[in-house]
Amino acid sequence: MSSPQQRLPREQRRDQLVGVARSVFATRGYRTTSMDTIAEAAGVSKPVLYQHFASKQDLYLALIDDSSAHLDTTLDAAIGSTDDPHEKVRATYRSYFEFVVSHREEFIILFNSDVYEPGAQERIRSLRERTASRVMTALKSYTDLDDIQARMLCRTLIGTAEVVVKQLETTPEIDVDTAVSLLTQMSWGGLQSFTTK
Repeated sequence: MSSPQQRLPREQRRDQLVGVARSVFATRGYRTTSMDTIAEAAGVSKPVLYQHFASKQDLYLALIDDSSAHLDTTLDAAIGSTDDPHEKVRATYRSYFEFVVSHREEFIILFNSDVYEPGAQERIRSLRERTASRVMTALKSYTDLDDIQARMLCRTLIGTAEVVVKQLETTPEIDVDTAVSLLTQMSWGGLQSFTTK
């Protein structure tokens, strides 16, 4: 933890504050977290915190933006990692579940938060739309589905993945490897009937 007297370059300080705030918000929730709490956890004065973020909402939106960019990059890498449709399905599921498990605080910020401000909700909606568009584009690249059909199946696949996340949280016997294997087998079994390649 940095002491209040320790001076850091502006970007390094911002990164530190974002990291501390992510942990505090993920643990305590948005509503019960104050800027005082975050400043204390970061070892800085509240004026220093306000030099970087105008308000608690501004700070939280920065967390959403950072975590969204991380998830976007993760999914892009998975979808672009292979041209084989079956392996693309597997890689996408794996990247999503590993993000949930390995970057738990970011996942909570994005999908399990108690924040309802319009700005935050709009950013989450935009992230979901980008994710859906990625999956829909991938589906259309190796099936003969039209836009409406691909979007419906895409949302079904995403919804299924979100349900499985809850199973990962509550059922210790199910790990990422098991979840990836089961969902890949189930999803690919159905998607094969639509493939054009």
